[in-house]
Amino acid sequence: MSEDVKKIKAISPDQEIKIISEISSLVQTAKPEKEVFEEILKLLGKIVDFRSASLYLFMKEDGRLEEVCTVGRKVDLIGFVNFEMGSGISAWVAKHRRPIVLNNLRKSKDGTHTKSFISVPMLFMKEILGVLNIAHDEPESYTKRDAEIVSVVSSIMALLVERMSHQEALETKSRAIEILSKELENTRKQIRNDERGGAGQAASPGFAQKISNPLAIISGNAQFLLMSLKSGNSSTLKRLKAIEAEAGNIQEIVRETFNVQIGLNSAQSPKEQAQEPILIEL
Repeated sequence: MSEDVKKIKAISPDQEIKIISEISSLVQTAKPEKEVFEEILKLLGKIVDFRSASLYLFMKEDGRLEEVCTVGRKVDLIGFVNFEMGSGISAWVAKHRRPIVLNNLRKSKDGTHTKSFISVPMLFMKEILGVLNIAHDEPESYTKRDAEIVSVVSSIMALLVERMSHQEALETKSRAIEILSKELENTRKQIRNDERGGAGQAASPGFAQKISNPLAIISGNAQFLLMSLKSGNSSTLKRLKAIEAEAGNIQEIVRETFNVQIGLNSAQSPKEQAQEPILIEL
C-alpha cells in the first residue's frame, strides 16, 4: 500500500485512543463470551486496516493453539511447518513470545493474496494466552506503530481471556457446591430414615462410620472451595459457609449419638467394650 493511501486511511491519535477505550470498556463490561472477540477485532480494524484477523488461544489441556475467532479469511503462514504449539507462524510467535511484522510476502491461497502480516503474542503476567494475527493483501501495509497498536489491543483482550477463565472456574466450583448441597441433603435423609428404623440402628458404630466419612468429605470440600473463592461473590460464600456449618452440626449429632450408644452398652464386658471404637475421628 502506498504512503498516500495510508495517509488517507490514517486516523488521528485521539480517534485511536477513543477506539482503544471502547475496546477496553467492552472487555470490562461485556459478558465473557467468545462472541466478544469478533466485536473487538472489528473495532481494531478501524485503527489498523486488515483484510483478515484471527485469534488463537493457547489450550493448556494439550499445549497447543486453537483458532477461536476469525474476521475475514484465516491466514497463518508456513502452515506446513510444525512447531511445539502447532503449525504456522502463530505457533512460533507463541513459543518465542515475539511479535512478527512481514511486509513483502507472496502468499496465495484459494485466490487470496497475503502481502503484509502481523502476528503478536497475547501475554498475561508473562504467561502465553494466545496469538493475534492480522493480514493485508497489499505490500508494505504495516509499520512498527501498527504492530504496537495490535500488541496493545492483544493485551487488553488478554483480560477478557482471564475473565473467561475465571468465569469457567466459578461455574465449575458452583457445580461442585450444588453437588455438596445434594450430598448433604442425602445425608440428612439417611439420618432421618435410620432414626425411624430404630434407635439401636441409628446409634450403631457402623452407622456412625457410614455417615461420618461422607460428612468429612463434604466439609473438607467446602473448606477448600472457601479458600479458593476468597474473591467470590457474597451469596456463593454464604452458601458454602452454610454447607460447612450444617456438615459440622451433623458431625456433632453423629458424635453424640455414638457416645450415647456406648453408654447404653455399658453392661458389656470390658473386653467387648475395648474391641469397639469409642470415637470416630472426622
